[in-house]
Amino acid sequence: NTPAPADTTPPQLITTGDTTRPKVSGDQLVLSFSDTGNLDADATHKPANGAFTVLVNGVANAVTNVSVEPQA
Repeated sequence: NTPAPADTTPPQLITTGDTTRPKVSGDQLVLSFSDTGNLDADATHKPANGAFTVLVNGVANAVTNVSVEPQA
């Protein structure tokens, strides 16, 4: 038996479409990615806030929380 090759293709940010492109909702920036099958919704495995940089008019805006919702 030969194991399946590892999936080394990273998910891509979706930048088009009314429901899937990046959008701001209140104080949240919502990003959608392709190929979410390997996303882990376990809160203990979520990316650190510092894994993201958000600029507002060219000025860094601190990320205070990250959540992963693969079902969304």
